[in-house]
Amino acid sequence: MLTRIEFEALKKMKIMFGSVNFGFINTIKLAEMLATSQQSASRILISLSNEGYITRKTESRKQRIVITEKGIEILRQELNELTSALNPVENIDVQGQVQSGLGEGRYYVSRKYYIVQFQEKLHFLPYLGTLNLRISDSDAEKIALLNNRSGIEIHGFKTEDRTFGGAKAFRCKVNNVDCAVLMPERSVHRDVLELISPYYLREKLSLKDGDEVKVQIYLKERN
Repeated sequence: MLTRIEFEALKKMKIMFGSVNFGFINTIKLAEMLATSQQSASRILISLSNEGYITRKTESRKQRIVITEKGIEILRQELNELTSALNPVENIDVQGQVQSGLGEGRYYVSRKYYIVQFQEKLHFLPYLGTLNLRISDSDAEKIALLNNRSGIEIHGFKTEDRTFGGAKAFRCKVNNVDCAVLMPERSVHRDVLELISPYYLREKLSLKDGDEVKVQIYLKERN
């Protein structure tokens, strides 16, 4: 388990590295950032490395630090807790435009291990496909809020030939129809929401590409 000063070191390095998860630092600089001794800074880096929060390699008298997924996840957890405390809203409304996907949603949603989790955690068997909505620029901040919430965890898994990533889900409603927003960890489309539902939503709601849809997303689990 991380000590407070180890967590602070991890946080300060991430801030220093910016949008990437790696960079160069030496123990003198880290000691200054933490207001501690160089020896303590060295021990902190060793501990973070041994626990799997970072990897490090010495290059030109500096250490190239890579913050691992484990390290990013613990920072993300802290962010989730702060976001929930500072933004105690229970639901948000976003506007999106229906668009066609590439058929990837159907492939992933149909994987057995995902289906089992959807049934257990969302309490419905999803239609084998997703409704894709491109979110308006005016609602971009709301999507950022979703990204910073923990949601309902959907675990990834491995098969003999590939790895399937995890995701998080949030319950939602579209025109009073129960659905869930599915946010895959590996998605690069940050302006697109993928909805899953027990129903074929295009047919049930008479939707076509270009139609505007309002989605009410619940940030907290409802009883």
